[in-house]
Amino acid sequence: MAPSTSEKHSKHSVRRYLAANVSTRHADLPLLACCFVTGIIDAGAYNAWGTFMGMQTGNTIFLALGVADLPTNRAPLQWLRSLLAIFSFIMGSLVSSAIARPVGPTRRLSLSISFLLQGISILLAAIFIATDVIPTNDTRSNRVMIGIPVLAWQFGAQVAASRALGYNEIPTTVLTSVYNDLATDPRLWTWKNAKRNRRAAAAVLVLAGGIAGGWLSRLRDGFRIVLWIAGAIKVTIGLAWLAFREAIADGPDV
Repeated sequence: MAPSTSEKHSKHSVRRYLAANVSTRHADLPLLACCFVTGIIDAGAYNAWGTFMGMQTGNTIFLALGVADLPTNRAPLQWLRSLLAIFSFIMGSLVSSAIARPVGPTRRLSLSISFLLQGISILLAAIFIATDVIPTNDTRSNRVMIGIPVLAWQFGAQVAASRALGYNEIPTTVLTSVYNDLATDPRLWTWKNAKRNRRAAAAVLVLAGGIAGGWLSRLRDGFRIVLWIAGAIKVTIGLAWLAFREAIADGPDV
């Protein structure tokens, strides 16, 4: 039996809805949540594995110190952990951008799939720890390198999404440029300044995430709890993109 006209119309409507570009009017809110995710994961990962997953400037310095055979109390192949995180981050940015660009990086379905995959990756790392694929009580074990690419790639995809949405003032993984842009903003003390507000919120949320990650890391299964929380946030963001209204020639507030 051939599909009815109403069924065809319904399928077309669903496809059109999913293919529509999201409005960027409130798209800064999911990106600010990503700042918290960066803080909580990087605090937990540095404490557990001695390596950042999102902040690659720190990993670059760790890699440089490894060339000088420092620090003296480093874990075995610590430099390789940093290099692996940097490479995985770059690949996450490269691959996610290459895939999203032809189909439209700001379409509902593109953003939803990207963030759902990011969330699943974080949850997968938590499962690796829970099942002892990655040891929880031996942070010097090289098996922690199983989890590094799983976590680092998704931060690359996260930054690529923030760029595609046009919110360059919310890089989501680094704060150096944010601090500079805040200090040099000629409209810093203007009452209505959306970009300043986003930058300040990004800094506060990375700090808040880092504090939360630090305190949770004091628990026996702290890093695993950190990853469950971060993964749940990313999955929620992925689903939330499906509910965003369609773009109507709007853009970020200034």
